[in-house]
Amino acid sequence: MKRLRKKWRASVVGRSARILSRRDQRRIIAISITQIVLGALDLLGVAAIGALGALAISGIESRQPGNRVSSLLSLLKIDGMSFQSQAAILGGSAAILLISRTLMSVFFTRKTLFFLGRRGAQISADLISRLLSQSLIQIQSKTSQEMLYSVTKGVEIVTLGVLGTLTTLVSDVSSLLVLAIGLFVVDPSIALSTFLIFGVIGFTLYRMMHKKARDLGIKQSQLAIKGNEKIVEVLSSYRESVVRNRRDYYAREIGSMRMDLANTLAELSFMPNIGKYVIETTVVLGALLIGATQFLLQDATHAVATLSVFLAAGSRIAPAVLRIQQGSLQIRSNLGQAAPTLDLVDSMLDVKPVERVSDEVDVSHVGFIADVELSQVSLTYPGKSARAISEITLKIPQGSITAFVGPSGAGKTTVVDVLLGVLHPDSGNVKISGLPPLETISRWSGAISYVPQDVIISNGTVRENISLGFPAQVVTDDLIWSAIEVAQLSEFVRQLPLGLDSQVGERGTRISGGQRQRLGIARAMFTKPKLLVLDEATSSLDGETEATISDAIQELKGSVTVILIAHRLSTVRNADKVIYLDGGNIISEGTFEEVRKAVPDFDSQAKLMGL
Repeated sequence: MKRLRKKWRASVVGRSARILSRRDQRRIIAISITQIVLGALDLLGVAAIGALGALAISGIESRQPGNRVSSLLSLLKIDGMSFQSQAAILGGSAAILLISRTLMSVFFTRKTLFFLGRRGAQISADLISRLLSQSLIQIQSKTSQEMLYSVTKGVEIVTLGVLGTLTTLVSDVSSLLVLAIGLFVVDPSIALSTFLIFGVIGFTLYRMMHKKARDLGIKQSQLAIKGNEKIVEVLSSYRESVVRNRRDYYAREIGSMRMDLANTLAELSFMPNIGKYVIETTVVLGALLIGATQFLLQDATHAVATLSVFLAAGSRIAPAVLRIQQGSLQIRSNLGQAAPTLDLVDSMLDVKPVERVSDEVDVSHVGFIADVELSQVSLTYPGKSARAISEITLKIPQGSITAFVGPSGAGKTTVVDVLLGVLHPDSGNVKISGLPPLETISRWSGAISYVPQDVIISNGTVRENISLGFPAQVVTDDLIWSAIEVAQLSEFVRQLPLGLDSQVGERGTRISGGQRQRLGIARAMFTKPKLLVLDEATSSLDGETEATISDAIQELKGSVTVILIAHRLSTVRNADKVIYLDGGNIISEGTFEEVRKAVPDFDSQAKLMGL
């Protein structure tokens, strides 16, 4: 039993079921058991139709029905009624039983699918929460399109496409089993004939198409991800595509991928129809075969009764076999498409979701001390042999301005990422206000702000971009304008037709690069931080605006701790401390002039910039 349980958990279907909680699994099992019990209604309905057929032939021949039909009429207490009444009751009972079974199946199937759909939405939210609680290295281990697919479409496929279909299959298989048992009791030969015919056809179809369905499912997910990546690539690099005259290449490449995807989807969509046509043909040929055999070997009453039972049973068995065959193909196909999601789920089983936090904008930061300490911090990126940073030890006092300088690839951004808790060091300790970075951020939300070199602008208004991550109801215009003033953006915003409510376009397409960076600075200042980290945050600004913002940063000195990364040395000239990094090591630290004397390359760079 343990071995079987282990195999089930390791199987792809088992992995799919494991994304549900134990309570959810029990609920699905309860619904499946109910569906199994409902299978008895099919058996009773088929039996009533068989009895009706036998009764009709007996009535036509003006003789008494057989023992089984007589026993049924006696059981229903209608043996003393007229032939017409008996036929009406049997026909009506059969219709009520079969229709009731169908309606109840529809009800439970709908309930199951709605439940799984809502559960899928919760699973998506949980996966995103767990994903966001990981480090930047783990986030970047997959492409953005793969992540997007895994937490959205992939979850839908697992919950509705795999588990929803599986639940329906359980219902259909249970109906077949109940019908098989009942038919075998009534007439073993017709039971064996019926299930032999449909069983062989169903199994043959499954064996012929299940592997192909899974392969096509995998291919579909891969083509969808790659196609989306290529579309995002060309839209993101539109200027380069125009200048390099590569737009036609992208159009052809995307068209080719979409054609491959269309062919794959068409093939997947057509595969269930093969089973439909084969099974429809099987019902007709089976009825002819059984009818001919029965009329040759049995009297007319028995032959008609048997044929009636076959047709009645076939009317339930054929759709069930068709649904089972189509469902099996659908599950195989969906399992291939669900692979990225299942891999993501497996990789995050032990990862905790992000901590729930308040949506209120906190600008007081009571008790926060904006000092930073790194002690013997080292980090090596996966797949690299050399350390990105090696045994970095430094202290940044509260209210100071500290600048990191050095050549590209020296480790400046890595130090900042470790400092902010975005990356976790292999060794050493990082403390902000005496606590690890993520604990500090959790305790004093908004006390630390960060401005990247490439500011991400969402497709929204100026107001929405500055208050990014906060619900509209907690955002005040006073906070927005206060941040705008620091970023030297007020004149620009006031000139916009709708002011704060003006659209800036996806990725900030309606504003300049410098305005995007200033919008990023305004976003950082929205919560009135006590620790501000600027990673090349003024690189796209003109000289005058950069000087104005540099003056504004100098004015923060004493009240805000500022950490700068800059290649423009004019930005860091007045810093309290300059730290020169190269090869992941601190080469020198001190004032601007002290580092200049200690590092010839830095001195040469300063001279080239006229400093």
